[in-house]
Amino acid sequence: MTQPSHANKRTRSVRHGARSTGPGCLELALFDDLADPELAALNDAMVSTCFADGEVLMRQGESGDEMFLLEVGRVRIEVAEASRPDFSREVEAPAALGEMALLTDDRRTATVRAIGPVRCARLDRDRFDTLLDQRPEIGRVLTRLLGERLKEIDGIRRVDKYTVTGVLGAGAVARVFSAVHPDLGMPVALKMLSHSVMHHPQFADLFDEEARLIARLSHPNVVRVFDTAEAYGTRFIVMELLEGRMLEDRIGSRQSLDWPVINRILIEMTEALAHVHDHGLVHRDVKPDNIFLTESGAAKLLDFGIAIRQARSICPGDSRLGTPFYMPPEQILGWQLDGRTDLYALGMTAYEMVTRRVAYDAMDLRSLLRMHIDAPPPDLLDAVPDAPAWLAEFVRRCTQKHPDDRFGSAREATRFLRSAPEDGACDRSVRFPAEHAVAVDAALRALERSLADAGIELTIT
Repeated sequence: MTQPSHANKRTRSVRHGARSTGPGCLELALFDDLADPELAALNDAMVSTCFADGEVLMRQGESGDEMFLLEVGRVRIEVAEASRPDFSREVEAPAALGEMALLTDDRRTATVRAIGPVRCARLDRDRFDTLLDQRPEIGRVLTRLLGERLKEIDGIRRVDKYTVTGVLGAGAVARVFSAVHPDLGMPVALKMLSHSVMHHPQFADLFDEEARLIARLSHPNVVRVFDTAEAYGTRFIVMELLEGRMLEDRIGSRQSLDWPVINRILIEMTEALAHVHDHGLVHRDVKPDNIFLTESGAAKLLDFGIAIRQARSICPGDSRLGTPFYMPPEQILGWQLDGRTDLYALGMTAYEMVTRRVAYDAMDLRSLLRMHIDAPPPDLLDAVPDAPAWLAEFVRRCTQKHPDDRFGSAREATRFLRSAPEDGACDRSVRFPAEHAVAVDAALRALERSLADAGIELTIT
């Protein structure tokens, strides 16, 4: 289950346990993504090794299959290159040395020599791979490591045939980098699967499935995929590079979204979802983080990493994936899913677009999920009284607890949104017995005159 994001402008109160520091050199930033049990397991897998003054830990140009954590002492890192003057620097404990050997078979890029007595914790690749099979979450170390190397000016510059140019973002199971196709000169985005899930066959298969699913989709409001690649112990999806910003970021800015803009974004998302549903898929993770607002004005639906075929969407056990702030009851309970599941999440997203806060929040995950099941659907007009009636009705219809009470399909939702008044006016209908028509008409005319005196125009049809 994708965990809630807390580092943003909207208060989200789901709490998690505090993390204590890891043992010894495992307090390095490289291991910040690991919890205490993983740190302890990693520490147990390491072998303590001592080196005398002047002894070489690793030599430039030689192959290596182990990393060292410098626990006590100092080392000198020496790089000899014909193209530039020799380089050397001293490093004190604690420090990580030769960690790329856990990822690649490349030869060592530097010689590391002890200055005085040195003690290191050593971990070879075979032992690390065994540890990954037992505790896949430790793979986050590799993802952080590779991510840092892809960001560095003198770091890794190529993934398969693509040249990496920058960092676009990071999520729970993937990181995204900007890159360029070397032959075409075309800018692309590289989505890298976290190493922590590479040892979970279910997640790795989902990642491959995402590439296949998106490749079959062709819609102006769905991100395009061009290629896949495998490198550095993980997988990459090559997608179109989008210019603009996430809806999540726009919601968090001081600039509010106008009603027509909200209407357009929602129409484009319902049209995108209709296309997705026509291909027999349920996205399962519609949220502001997965809607991109391009500089050209179009909205794009992103991240099909947990999309599932509707025909096999009964989700037992831990396969009930999604983001808790947006999950409908049937997704939480592991029931059959269909396109109306995505409409629920879009309704929750629409509420957040207006209020800048999530519709449901709680101090713990269980309580949050229970709110989706038991709490009344959010009333947008209670939170924002001047919101258009059409938008409040859209949120109300999308976020009903039972799928049968929502819009029947994304296309039905699109038709509803397209019928919204373009000038921001609100429509209200009045039902009454026919024999009271004269009295009701008189009352409406009186209301029309009263509102006119207050400067409010009322049109009776």
